[in-house]
Amino acid sequence: MSKYLFRLSLEPGVFFAFLLSLMAPAFVFAGGAKDSPAESVEGKLVLASTSWLGAMATAAGAENVRILAPLDLRHPPEYELKPSDLVAASKADIIVYAGWEQFAEKLADTAGSAGVRTITVRTSNDPAEFKAEAAKIAQALGTEEKLEKWWGAFLPFAEDLREKVMALYPDRRAVVNRMQTPYVAWMGFEIIGEFGPAEPSPAVILELAQMRPALVLDNYHGPSGWPIAEAVNAAYAELLNFPGKDGTLTIEDVFRYNADTLIKAAAGQ
Repeated sequence: MSKYLFRLSLEPGVFFAFLLSLMAPAFVFAGGAKDSPAESVEGKLVLASTSWLGAMATAAGAENVRILAPLDLRHPPEYELKPSDLVAASKADIIVYAGWEQFAEKLADTAGSAGVRTITVRTSNDPAEFKAEAAKIAQALGTEEKLEKWWGAFLPFAEDLREKVMALYPDRRAVVNRMQTPYVAWMGFEIIGEFGPAEPSPAVILELAQMRPALVLDNYHGPSGWPIAEAVNAAYAELLNFPGKDGTLTIEDVFRYNADTLIKAAAGQ
């Protein structure tokens, strides 16, 4: 063996070729050219229109997610794209959006011009619906196994929160902002009336107040239900759809935040 190494040290060209043969697999694994068959598909850049879509992409198994609308916006769909956003869109591998963003058309046009794949999803915080839409992203990335692993951890986590919250509400009759009905229905509340997303008229406020709900569940990103709660002295809570508030980033953070908010509402806080 020592004789063989001595020969290589005397023949630099042979020694260099030998080193390359050992290192070649590492270069492929590290990424290499973009069209390399060994490229990690989950490493592709996924550009999400808002934090809600970003959370969905992360749940689907995406590892490289960029969000357009800033996290500190209370109503992200109203974000106005900057030229740098359009440049980012043209360089993304996949763009994920819902279609209700006011910038959706411009984003789609940019993607079309650049030949970037787009995925349109429905947004809902009903866990089963959220997973079904995340599956569209996972299929595009080839990360279905990662989505299933996430689901295996998320569902018991969400159901545990639901059990803790519902134990505090013997009277579950609720008037709900329509932007929160999927989540509230999954939680187990009885939705006896809906309002929003626009400000309810005095007639609507009177009609809903006459239903005598135990609580009014509003949408943090466009609240309009406080007058109803005030009229009947009902518990009131503003729930999240989009991560961002108070450091929330993932869909797990949103569910945890909403559960804490509902627990505080039950205690009259």
